[in-house]
Amino acid sequence: MKMVEYNLITGHINEVIESLNRTIGQYKRNYKQVKIGITGRDPQERFNEHLLSKNWDRMVVIYETNSENYANKIEAWLIAKHDDELANKKPGGGSKLTVAGKNFVYVLLK
Repeated sequence: MKMVEYNLITGHINEVIESLNRTIGQYKRNYKQVKIGITGRDPQERFNEHLLSKNWDRMVVIYETNSENYANKIEAWLIAKHDDELANKKPGGGSKLTVAGKNFVYVLLK
């Protein structure tokens, strides 16, 4: 079973967005396909769902927050910034995540 990896940062959007932007740039240079997503559930559970439809090599959680709003904003910004080279079919943001608890921004890599 493929396991989720964690290379995450936390903090206010203004403090982390440029670092996350650089992280996505590095993944784009090193992988053929990159997809950005968010979840309010267990990241391993979400990765297992992704693997049912496509054989991704890795899932790396890059951001953790208690704010559904922050997770949605970061996902939307990163997808808009890198849209031309991502496997994402839809713009990010607008997802309903957990009522309370942790939310995660992750990257799927192939």
